[in-house]
Amino acid sequence: MSRPYRILAPAGPGEAPGILGRVVQAGDIRGEIELCALQTIEPLFRAYLPPTGKILEAGAGRGRWVAYLRGLGYDVEGIEISPEELEAAKSFDPAIPITAADVLRTGLPDRSCAAVISLGVLEHFEEGPAQALGEVRRILADGGLFLVTVPTQNLARLLIFHRIKSAQNLLRRLRGVTLRFDEYRYTRRQFRRLLNDAGFTILATAPDDFLPPRCMGLYNDSRFLQDPAARWRLNLPGRCLRSLLDSFSPWLSCSGTLWVCRVS
Repeated sequence: MSRPYRILAPAGPGEAPGILGRVVQAGDIRGEIELCALQTIEPLFRAYLPPTGKILEAGAGRGRWVAYLRGLGYDVEGIEISPEELEAAKSFDPAIPITAADVLRTGLPDRSCAAVISLGVLEHFEEGPAQALGEVRRILADGGLFLVTVPTQNLARLLIFHRIKSAQNLLRRLRGVTLRFDEYRYTRRQFRRLLNDAGFTILATAPDDFLPPRCMGLYNDSRFLQDPAARWRLNLPGRCLRSLLDSFSPWLSCSGTLWVCRVS
């Protein structure tokens, strides 16, 4: 199987963090929760998540999806390994059911969850997601559902943005900047194989992005396409590019893929 694209980030001081690395204060979390309804994966959550039974979000971050889905009546809890993310979630809502734990070793009993959600987590393991997928499979009940997102190697990234990133990384190395691994971006074929090998049957997929005029994929890929007045909004060239790409397929520029799976 071909290797996924590796995203690298500066490891030392003197480099500003990217959009995904920006720390959001607890007061901003309400806005993050409101954005859940505007994400393209939200309808599949409503369609597939079980109305009863325990649902775990593995890697809950600041808790926006835990809060959003609990507001819809789902029995959702979260785990999070980052003290900063956990502190922000608790500052926003001290009662939010998110606890400190590692997605590789959740500490939960075997077959104790009706569903597991993991959004933007598995791509950050440089050794690959096999151990995390094994832990998810262990804690899922028979027939349990797994909803997972990872970044996608789309056509816009393949032809344009990843070539630019590779050139930027070369320039950074020439300047003596140390780079570290940040995440993988998978083709759909690559991640389908990983899920199948881990014992999951895929039920559905969907592009993971925001509905227009917001956009996660192009916004993250190029700061020259960002509207500086509002996070996740594109400027005019960005909106034109997304409109053009979406006229063919939303898969051409989306940020990631949502996979809806069942334990085989």
